[in-house]
Order: sequence, then C-alpha cells, then structure tokens
Amino acid sequence: MPLRRNRRQYEQLTDFDRGRIIGLREAGWSNRRNGRHLGRSDMVVARCWQQWITEGRVYRRGGSGRPRNTNDREDHAIKRVATSAPTTSLASIQRHLPPSRHPGPSRETIRRRLTEVGLRSRRPLRRLPLTPHHRQCRLDFYRPRATWSVTD
Repeated sequence: MPLRRNRRQYEQLTDFDRGRIIGLREAGWSNRRNGRHLGRSDMVVARCWQQWITEGRVYRRGGSGRPRNTNDREDHAIKRVATSAPTTSLASIQRHLPPSRHPGPSRETIRRRLTEVGLRSRRPLRRLPLTPHHRQCRLDFYRPRATWSVTD
C-alpha cells in the first residue's frame, strides 16, 4: 500500500519539482534530505532520481489515451459560461462557446469538462414550487369533487 501512495505522489510532481529534485541530488543532497526539504517522501525522490539516471529524463510521457477534444481556452470558456448562468443547459453552453473550430465540442464533452472542475449542469425549473397555501387551496378544490362520477 505505501508503494502505491508513493507512486501517486510521484505522478503528482510538477516538472519544476522534478527539476529541483535532480538539481539538489546533483548538488550532493541525500534522498531523505531532499524529500524533507520538498515535502515529499524519500521514495518519491529516489524514483525521480532513478528515472533521471536510467532514462535521462524526468518528465512524464504522454498518456496512451485518446487526445482531448478541447483545449484549455475552450475548457475555460465552458466553465465561465456554466458559472455565470448556473441553470444554462448543455446545448446553450455549446452555442455560447467561441467559434474556434467546426464542429464544436459535443454535449457529452461539455458535461465531462464541467464534471472535471466540480460543476454539474443544472436544469431550469419548469414551474414554480407550490407554497403550503397553494397546496391547501388545491386540496379544498379537489376534496368535494373526489367522489364525483363522469356524469357529474
């Protein structure tokens, strides 16, 4: 279990942190001292250093998954439209995006981008909720007519 946690910490290193680790190791700092200085575990520092020694690089390789359909500018525009009007539909967000290319991102892509930033698309209310007074008036209207037949 600790190995999995360390690997996750290693994957969360920024390129700047990776460069600092290599620089401090080349300056003669130990893994433990380096890790304490940067707030990382010794194994994270050791794994980064080992990658530098064996592969000559410290950056992460690109993922093997499908490339993203939107760029950072479009992701920011999606977030901006969704936060400015919380009840905006996905189709409306799709129409409000800047016309950078054709076709634009799909509704599913927009939904995924909103989920990534912790937002959900909210549907506008179709009708106003009933107040307790409205409910009572409706009950007063329907109770006497509950026993009526079709001919009544």
